[in-house]
Amino acid sequence: MKDSVSVDQTQVAANKSDSEPEKKGGGQPQFLPKLLNRSIMIRMMDGRPIKGVLEAFNAYELLLDLGQGKKLIVFKGAISSIDYEDKPPKEKKEIKRW
Repeated sequence: MKDSVSVDQTQVAANKSDSEPEKKGGGQPQFLPKLLNRSIMIRMMDGRPIKGVLEAFNAYELLLDLGQGKKLIVFKGAISSIDYEDKPPKEKKEIKRW
């Protein structure tokens, strides 16, 4: 017989570092959720840079807000690299009224 060990899920979650990327399914790290609503620069396979704010993503595409009402869907297969600064996402400052 094999011994089974039960692990409290709250302990596992508490021990996980915030700097580690999220893991999903097959244990692969998920970096894109940390980049949502952040300013990024995508370098395409042909070397062309595209700057924008990552609004959404799925298994095959990224949705970028380029500003001035323009949005762009980029296929992940066409991306060479993604650059970003390790700063917290920009939030709109709340205006305090007296």
